[in-house]
Order: sequence, then C-alpha cells, then structure tokens
Amino acid sequence: MKRLLSSATMCLIVSCGINTSMDTRETMLQALSSQPDGYSSVDNSTGEKFKIVSTSANSLRLCRLVSIEHENRFVVETFCKAKGGQWR
Repeated sequence: MKRLLSSATMCLIVSCGINTSMDTRETMLQALSSQPDGYSSVDNSTGEKFKIVSTSANSLRLCRLVSIEHENRFVVETFCKAKGGQWR
C-alpha cells in the first residue's frame, strides 16, 4: 500500500511539473517592463526576433502586444501582468 501511495504521489508531482510552463524569453520579458512601444531586439535565450507593438492598461493590469518572428512566419502574442506580478 505504501508503495502504491508513493507511486501515485510521484506521478502527481511529475505531472504537475509538466503542466507548469515557464517562459524562457528573458530578454523579451525584461524589455516588456522597461522599453517603449516600437522597441525591437533579439531574445538572447531563444534567438527569436521580437517587437513591442503596443501597450494597454487598466486599473487591474498592464498588457503589451508583441510580434515575434519565427522561421517564415510572425506570431503576435499579448503579455499581461498585474502590478508587481510576472508577465504571462
């Protein structure tokens, strides 16, 4: 019984780790907090080119629209955060 419980606990821990996503685009995430609209650069950790397109805010959160260049295509993503929070 203890063995079964240990296995179930381990599976739960492993599956939780898989479902938790961490954005590794460090250069881009830092730019979101400090650079103006129109800023473009290359993320050091992924090599992706990105451009901060626009910013919007309300009393609850700050959001930034970012164009990210992938091989042969562009992806537009919105990143938002609450005051003092992390970009998501």
